[in-house]
Amino acid sequence: MKREEIRARDTITNEFTSKWKYRYDKEQYGMADAWCIIRSESEDGYFEGDCEDYALSLLWRLCGESDIKMWWMLITRQAGICGVGPSKTKMSHAVLRYKGEYVDNWTRKFGGKDQIEKNHTFHWLYGHGLLHFTVIKMLMSKIVRIVKGIKR
Repeated sequence: MKREEIRARDTITNEFTSKWKYRYDKEQYGMADAWCIIRSESEDGYFEGDCEDYALSLLWRLCGESDIKMWWMLITRQAGICGVGPSKTKMSHAVLRYKGEYVDNWTRKFGGKDQIEKNHTFHWLYGHGLLHFTVIKMLMSKIVRIVKGIKR
């Protein structure tokens, strides 16, 4: 990426992260796992969600708040939501891969894959940020929220 692109990416990331507040899906949605793009601030002035919400919401902002551009980035594998955890077979956390660099709600800044691997192991299947993984998780979350009557 060019220097201007990196500067713009980091500005968006810093502005978003400064208003980020971690909130468990069970607390927010009443369900164990919900993948959502947090598009607006809460009444307290925060963007609230967990790790995959952070990854999806930041990607959406990096794509100019465009759903079409966000999905294009995922389809063309320029971006991905990668599953990580304590081992290659257990997933407990989500990380954003964007144009070859990684960020999550723990590191809060972009860096190489090795930065994420200090605390996590990329899942053998879901650690690559493949599109089908994100689509399935988002669709399942949406269906459950509709059935439960949960707005957002």
